[in-house]
Amino acid sequence: MAALALGAVSPVSFAQHGGLGLVTPPLRLDDTWVVDQTGRKVLLNDMLRQGITALQTIYTGCGTVCPLQGALFGAVQERIGAIRTHHPVQLLSLGIDPLSDSPSALRAWLARFQAGPAWTAATPALTDVDRMRVALSGSKLPLGDIADHSTQVYCFDANAMLRWRSADLPRVDDVCDVLGALARV
Repeated sequence: MAALALGAVSPVSFAQHGGLGLVTPPLRLDDTWVVDQTGRKVLLNDMLRQGITALQTIYTGCGTVCPLQGALFGAVQERIGAIRTHHPVQLLSLGIDPLSDSPSALRAWLARFQAGPAWTAATPALTDVDRMRVALSGSKLPLGDIADHSTQVYCFDANAMLRWRSADLPRVDDVCDVLGALARV
């Protein structure tokens, strides 16, 4: 798989800053109901099965790293059309603050970064957030608070299997290379 060898990793302090690279064996997240930016309730794995997916965790009230994550997905979005694919490629910003990440806040988040139709946002129920964050991280370490959430990108194949975890705030090229590799499988 292209671009899976990444540079050095800083020491892990919390679960949300977990492992990176190829996920072996691939992992399916527990199916969880999420509410998307339109207010529609859908199972997360159904969303993930709609194509090759790059997923990031954000919260709409974040003023530090989340805008950088939005800019990253904006740059990836611009290059999706150039990825040769057997499956559609999509981006998913997963809100991790269900008390504030309402459908209207998610719509505003997407609008702020000029999200196109391949980029959606959703948030799970409060009771599911920590379990999802730990599963995404692949770590058994305790979670920090959401202000110290991961800036990794998680890439899923068209069968909703987690196949790759990036470094924190990955390069656009790395994310696009992995999406391209997964899209050709």
